[in-house]
Amino acid sequence: MNREEFFALDAVDAAAFLNDRLAEGMTEAQAIEAAGVTKAELMKAQIFCVKGKFIARAWAGYTSTKRTGNEAGDTGIGVGDSDPSKGYKGV
Repeated sequence: MNREEFFALDAVDAAAFLNDRLAEGMTEAQAIEAAGVTKAELMKAQIFCVKGKFIARAWAGYTSTKRTGNEAGDTGIGVGDSDPSKGYKGV
């Protein structure tokens, strides 16, 4: 597969292609080479190798800065004992 064919796939299918190469016994580097891309290009495409498996958009949920309410120790004015009004010194 060449680079253009690889990036024509959606991220989930691209990760599946790479995982198939791993299942054939290739190393991570060999699988990436078989796709005709570099590791940096995979990262830009949100495809990561985690614990020996390629995952598409593994951290997409963490790209938002919007508060979810799930923050540990969250209060109305900040997290835990922090005081946002004091900037970085309030932590």
